[in-house]
Amino acid sequence: MHVDRRLLGWGLFFILVGGIPLAVRANVLSESVVGQWANLWPLLLIAWGIGLLLRSTPLEWVGGALTAITFGVMGGGLIATGASGLPFATGCSGSGPTSAFPDRTGDLGATAQVNLDFNCGSLKVGTGDGSTWSLTGSDRDGRGPRVASTTDSVSIEPDDTTGFPGAGRSNWSLILPRTPSISLGLTLNAGEGIVDLTGASVSSATVTLNAGKLDLDMGAVARADDVNTTVNAGAAAITLDGGSRNVNLSLNAGSLQLCMPAGTPIRVSWSGTLGSNNFTAAGLIKVDESTWTSSSFNVLEPAAELHVTANAGSFELRLGGTCRA
Repeated sequence: MHVDRRLLGWGLFFILVGGIPLAVRANVLSESVVGQWANLWPLLLIAWGIGLLLRSTPLEWVGGALTAITFGVMGGGLIATGASGLPFATGCSGSGPTSAFPDRTGDLGATAQVNLDFNCGSLKVGTGDGSTWSLTGSDRDGRGPRVASTTDSVSIEPDDTTGFPGAGRSNWSLILPRTPSISLGLTLNAGEGIVDLTGASVSSATVTLNAGKLDLDMGAVARADDVNTTVNAGAAAITLDGGSRNVNLSLNAGSLQLCMPAGTPIRVSWSGTLGSNNFTAAGLIKVDESTWTSSSFNVLEPAAELHVTANAGSFELRLGGTCRA
């Protein structure tokens, strides 16, 4: 067999970019180790140096191969774990002390819109009885976020009017009431988020994750309708109950896990470029190049309709399993 050295680098690159996310998903490689992919950048300098030393020799291809391997490992690590560990990529830096900001609270009516924007740090969202929401936490100067609240809606977003956006870390803890029917809009930029909506009534949920990590638990909601999630260079884990709804998932680099109860009727529409999935391993039946169904799916019965687009990302469906970002 003759190997075309002109294409050797591309072959090595694509093998690693595709293989590393699969190995992480199969627990062959540790996610914590693969997540250190950004620390490999000095190997690029070494590979380029070797390439210069071996230039015009029979071994000049070695430098190119090492460069392709390094880029492949870094690319596979980015797809598998996202860019949440990179302060320079997320704009989230600094580990100095924080000061508690004044508590915020308010009441919601029977139906309400909740919009939450969070930049850099740690976000926790839970639920409580009644119709009252509350926010506690700390940030760099104790100023707290901007809040606009009525009985119909509440909007919470960082107050960047006094400094450079994203220059300091924050810690927020938000309690949402279980009594109202809530339409949730969440944007998380960098940092880590844990959102547990146990007992809540969610008319819709729209979530955007940019270069961060998010655990969204809707497995024990009182009621939930459509869910829309976009992940850009991050790692997300979503747990849903077995109800029938539209679930729209868009993944651009990084990883996304979706957990649902075993036996849930599911139909999946799949699209994207350089994206990977585990549908066969999860026991789904391939209908055509872009459609998969669970064995319990019946076109005449209600089902969860998943629409998944993955571009250079890894999507994993777990039926009966536990999700973790």
